Amino acid sequence: MQHMHGETRTITIQNAAPEVSGCGHCLHADSAAPVCRTVRGDASEAPQLSGPADEVQRLMAALAPALGFDGESGPRAGAGLVRALKLLPGEVELQLAVGRHCGGATLADSAFETLRGLLPDTDIYVTLAA
Repeated sequence: MQHMHGETRTITIQNAAPEVSGCGHCLHADSAAPVCRTVRGDASEAPQLSGPADEVQRLMAALAPALGFDGESGPRAGAGLVRALKLLPGEVELQLAVGRHCGGATLADSAFETLRGLLPDTDIYVTLAA
């Protein structure tokens, strides 16, 4: 902001409730800094996978470390996190069962970048739970 006499002056905008930090969906660590958490979907539902089986498995294996389910294997790998992965010619759609706030947005970005690295000439859609 420019002041009348040519001086630059910064006006700090502060939170009306300074004791609350983050988006409200965070946990707090011992250091009192917010630690984003992700609210996952129903872990009893296995991901719905469609498309060529070998390619679907290759993509799920690549998504596992990016989304944090790399310790899981089998048809239930990613349950509660991946709602669906659908492969069509020239297109892939990944539906995540996480909310849009903090951690969910970060996971969606990681998933998109992973898929883009594997499928550079493909339309990629990553959606989050409402």
